[in-house]
Amino acid sequence: MKRTSLILIGVLIALSDFSCRPSGQTPPPPPPPAKENVFVYTFEGPATRTVDDSKKLIEKFLGSRDLGNLYKSDENTVYYTSKDDVTETFENDLNNGNFTFNRSMQKYAGTNAPELPGKDEALRLAEEFLSKNGLSPRNKSEMTMVHFGGVRAEAVIDGKKAGPIIDKLLTVTYGRRVDDVPVIGPGSKVVVNIGNKGEVMSAIYRWRELNAGSKKQVQPEEMISQQEAEEQAKRQIITEYGEGTSYKILGSGRGYYDNNGKILQPVYTFEVGITLRDQKVSPFNYLCVIQTLRNSPEPLNLTAIDPRAKATIRSIQRGQPPPNPTGQKVPID
Repeated sequence: MKRTSLILIGVLIALSDFSCRPSGQTPPPPPPPAKENVFVYTFEGPATRTVDDSKKLIEKFLGSRDLGNLYKSDENTVYYTSKDDVTETFENDLNNGNFTFNRSMQKYAGTNAPELPGKDEALRLAEEFLSKNGLSPRNKSEMTMVHFGGVRAEAVIDGKKAGPIIDKLLTVTYGRRVDDVPVIGPGSKVVVNIGNKGEVMSAIYRWRELNAGSKKQVQPEEMISQQEAEEQAKRQIITEYGEGTSYKILGSGRGYYDNNGKILQPVYTFEVGITLRDQKVSPFNYLCVIQTLRNSPEPLNLTAIDPRAKATIRSIQRGQPPPNPTGQKVPID
């Protein structure tokens, strides 16, 4: 008896960025112009949020639900998964307001092909969703669309035969630019996934307003030099990948980093070509991030605090593909 299983490829973007990560589709920020001024910003203080606020968001984006299985972690993050449908989920970090929701994907299963809008209409619908729900940034010039793609699924028949490849969702990803410099990191991102007949099926919202009055220029003596940053990047590569790793710095630039903390701080970025001793692993490019401030009030130490980054590094060292619990995002434009 035939059965059809669904392989979803990339519903969400990765939930964390770290100091050295596969560059993939995202190129490093361009080099800064000469004599560029460098600044540090402070995010506006978060409003006090409670589980009741999370319940209101669930009702707003998922509808009235039985919330008996709502859970709040010790890290002050609220989680919800429908007891009737594991594809319907919600997550809300009460510390900073970040949230993610996913509506039920049951009607997208198997060979069901949704009626997706065109690109222009999808962009309009994404902006309309943000505006109607009070999610548009106060300074709209900071938000820029950085990617338009989607989610594809492939049916597998009898566990062997490949079925049709079907476009299930359209994905609009927004990033941030401040002082005409790109913002990288886990924060300052918005993703809207659009499905059948323009319905918004899921969203990732990680956006906080900057305190405009907090803009503080960094003095030269407070920053490490480009050469110092490059040396740190080299040491970091050896620490993470081991002695004997061959590497080449392909390019460099500057950006701001949003670590979901209290400040937006400047960083150096390096696009690095990596060749491991294990010949079974093909060479790959990595984007290394080095903090610019000599004494940052929020040191990055990204791989030290993100176990998923370390898992990725260890798997590559063993010659295995990097772990990717959310799947691979495939552009369909």
